[in-house]
Amino acid sequence: MKIAEPKVAGEDRPEAPPEAAPRFITTAELQKLIPVSRRTLFEWRQKGILPSVQLASKVLYHWPSVQAALLRHQSGGPNGGLERKREAA
Repeated sequence: MKIAEPKVAGEDRPEAPPEAAPRFITTAELQKLIPVSRRTLFEWRQKGILPSVQLASKVLYHWPSVQAALLRHQSGGPNGGLERKREAA
């Protein structure tokens, strides 16, 4: 006879996608992760700062690509911003 295991709170949630699967998020989800306005996200997309995919009227962001894009614009970095100073020289 098999004994049922007790349920753990929150166990009924759907499984998260595997880490290898690309993670696309909507503008609303991105706004929760990056506290900027929809207009700012739009402008960053237009300027090419944030990579995005547009399917009809739906805009999706590949979260790892967005993180990489934001880190490329970070100042201070581990070398105190020397990378940008060297590039400018």
